[in-house]
Amino acid sequence: MLTKESLRRQEVVLEIIVRTYIETAEPVGSRYVARKLGLSSATIRNVMADLEDLGLITHPHTSAGRIPTDKGYRYYIESLMRVRSINEQIAREIQEEYRSAMRSLEDVMERTSHLISHLTNYVGLTMLPEYDKVYMEGASHIVEQPEFKDFKKLHDILRFLEEKREMLNFLGDDIAEERLIIHIGRENKFSYLSDCSIVTRGCKVKGKVKGRVGVIGPKRMSYEKVIPTVEILADKMGSILESLECYGDESR
Repeated sequence: MLTKESLRRQEVVLEIIVRTYIETAEPVGSRYVARKLGLSSATIRNVMADLEDLGLITHPHTSAGRIPTDKGYRYYIESLMRVRSINEQIAREIQEEYRSAMRSLEDVMERTSHLISHLTNYVGLTMLPEYDKVYMEGASHIVEQPEFKDFKKLHDILRFLEEKREMLNFLGDDIAEERLIIHIGRENKFSYLSDCSIVTRGCKVKGKVKGRVGVIGPKRMSYEKVIPTVEILADKMGSILESLECYGDESR
């Protein structure tokens, strides 16, 4: 049975592996973790072996280092991660972006998709299913990620991003939910999204969930930054849609 100290050590090592891999896209070795914690490499190798037995990390065949599994990312997000607050500079950018008048649903969705992509460097997504509308921006950010150097994998992901109807069907079970939902890797329905995470949150208009705002990117995304960005922009889009006369007209 694990002691509290052993469990805490496992969590600290897992957190270092996840955070380092997010930053570098390189497998994390025991020597690096040992230096960070002031422990021996042998001790860290034992902890890594335990984490691997638990299915939280794995090692690519070409490397002695470790990378997080889908289960490892999930544990990190739900138990270890400290979500950042939106800093003042980003808050000002958001206010500035929405300052100019927007007269249509398309204006709001396009502006929001652009802003999400710009702030996170991933694909920004906005959806209003009742109007059959999906906006995405920033597909070029997928191309920049080292996970997607394989041409076939990249082609399938880009084709998916072009199929707006497929996106509506893909997230159909989430549409009525206001809460933040994260699909990690193989939790996604399609095999070619196994290296992607999709983070979305419901957008409320006049007290009802009408759409979703989110991000599509690699599993190795900066969740601490993405989550609060999605949260604040979902709220922002909902409040702006509420103020549009055209929304009231179209929804009657």
